[in-house]
Amino acid sequence: MPLTRPPTAKPAVRQRDSERTRTSLMTAARALFSSQGFANTGVRDIAALAGVNSSLVGRYFGSKQGLYRETLAQVLDIGPLLQIERRQFGETVVSLFLGAHDASGPLAMLILSASDPEAHAISVELLQKQVIAPLARWLGAPDGEGRAARLNILWNGLLVSGRLLPIQRLSEGLDTSTQRWLAAAIQSVIDEGAT
Repeated sequence: MPLTRPPTAKPAVRQRDSERTRTSLMTAARALFSSQGFANTGVRDIAALAGVNSSLVGRYFGSKQGLYRETLAQVLDIGPLLQIERRQFGETVVSLFLGAHDASGPLAMLILSASDPEAHAISVELLQKQVIAPLARWLGAPDGEGRAARLNILWNGLLVSGRLLPIQRLSEGLDTSTQRWLAAAIQSVIDEGAT
């Protein structure tokens, strides 16, 4: 009777999933860039939070700057706002902004990364390309780009004063009169183009 070897179990091989790895890295980067800023976030910190090897940042994004660019590009999405009915835009936007509690949003990333020259340049470029320009096209004449800039000023003021550097008066949320004022200010910028 021949001796046979008992079957051996094959060692578990961890499957590589590049899309899952990219997503994990971008999720970790978003959390860290929006809480610590670009300069205070290291590649190793991002990789550790994502649960992957730090060399994968270079493989998938080329550099920390590349990861910042792709992460910010993903979260700077004005598209949903451009689907809002123009006549109700002011009220709807205020409701949306007050209802969103995402601390790792794009504004935190933009502000906290402004001290690094490369991250700042990326931020300015993407803000113009992905927010101001599409919003200006949607607004149309007259002065679509100027109106887009004014809306951005109002939105940034709300988000900074309400979340990033909260004004004590706003710590419990906006009172009704402030909500109405902000909605009217936003709506007046929208209505400048109405004929």
